[in-house]
Amino acid sequence: MPARILVLFTTTALAATALTGCGSDTSLAAEAPSPPKVDAPAAADPPDGADAEAPKPAPAPAPAAAPKSGKSPAKDGTDLSACLDAECDVEVESGQEIQLDKKYGADSVLVKRNGSRVTLTVRRGGAKMVAALDANSPYSTSTFNDLTFQPRLAEGGKLVLNISHN
Repeated sequence: MPARILVLFTTTALAATALTGCGSDTSLAAEAPSPPKVDAPAAADPPDGADAEAPKPAPAPAPAAAPKSGKSPAKDGTDLSACLDAECDVEVESGQEIQLDKKYGADSVLVKRNGSRVTLTVRRGGAKMVAALDANSPYSTSTFNDLTFQPRLAEGGKLVLNISHN
């Protein structure tokens, strides 16, 4: 019986210590000294005949708009035939089907998009793989027969699909 009490006491003490250690200590924040207050310099009296109003600073220039070059954010642009060798970075739209050389383990990739969610249907003969990926995540990838698919959203919301093989 005394061994049980000792175990119960030790377990209770450990739990209390753990719970106390997990709490936040706000007393340190309350005791922290505040930064010294610096008074703004007093305005000097304007010289005789000068306007009493201080000169207004010139407005900041507007940021320059990004040049519209019409260039695609994808390395291979919109040329889906660049994916035939299973090494491409192309801008795609929902409903497009990308053809691949069969020697790379897939026949085609059908792209469907709903916002940042991209569904890829990869076909190989009678087999297919369907992968739903988030184009906003740099870690969103899918692999099929040594082919890697990675979608991303580029500026302007354009969808770019990177296909590579091992």
